[in-house]
Amino acid sequence: MIKKTSGTVLLFLAGFSCHATPQLSQFQTPMDGAQWRFQGDRFHCELRQDVAGFGTLVLADQPGRPLALTLRADWLVQTPVHSESRLVAAQWQHRSPSQVAQRLWQWNGRKAVMEGDATPYLEALELGLGWQLDVQLSDESGYRLNADPVAVRQVLAQFRQCRTALVPKPFSEVRHVTLSYRSGQLLPSRQQLGELDAIAAYVAADGKITEVLVDGHTDSVGDHLANLALSRDRADEVGALLHERGVERSRIQIRGHGERYPLVSNGTAPGRDQNRRVTIRLVRDGQVQEVAGGQH
Repeated sequence: MIKKTSGTVLLFLAGFSCHATPQLSQFQTPMDGAQWRFQGDRFHCELRQDVAGFGTLVLADQPGRPLALTLRADWLVQTPVHSESRLVAAQWQHRSPSQVAQRLWQWNGRKAVMEGDATPYLEALELGLGWQLDVQLSDESGYRLNADPVAVRQVLAQFRQCRTALVPKPFSEVRHVTLSYRSGQLLPSRQQLGELDAIAAYVAADGKITEVLVDGHTDSVGDHLANLALSRDRADEVGALLHERGVERSRIQIRGHGERYPLVSNGTAPGRDQNRRVTIRLVRDGQVQEVAGGQH
């Protein structure tokens, strides 16, 4: 018989045979040790729950990615054949959750990642519900992890606040952005202004960004000097818009190249569409700056 103690995190060793009652070995974290921990900044937010004797559950949010739930096992060697989680009532409760939110997990070494968006699992914690994860090694054996919502209210508030302050996009999506232009277009479109919002927000959050390179390019139609002036005007407008959004002028470098660096041939309309562009590139401290004639 297993005694359930309020305010604990339990890990069970359970057989999965349908022919016999599984023997359960209990791993128990005392109530005063069952804590949720928060850590985060403008680039990631995490909630962690250590499961005594097994590993750590991590609920993480990062810009541009769905909310993720992972398990990092301390000692597991054998790759599980099946892992599935669900929402459950806390040990001291006598009710069933309105949704079970069953999810499969995929293992890579000692780390498992839950499939799908983990938002229902965050909402469960906010409602006072727990998580249960079965890690099946074979038809006869496996593990069951239970994480209860113990002392979680304060860290949930920190996690929610952290999520609202995340930058809109990760560095991989703002480090090199290309704005395409229609023939005769001078100002960025409304959608492109959204790209500038995300770039400026990232620059404001990442103190390692030393330069913001803004390069204007045109197709080969028309006078060479007129194209050179147009490429500079477009880049100037983008630089001014970034400055309006908080990027210091000292970090913005603006250049106009005209038709000098085409991406593709100007011999076709689709090619000319690609060549009419302004690129924005973020340079981090210690990163080698690309030359003006590189792949803008």
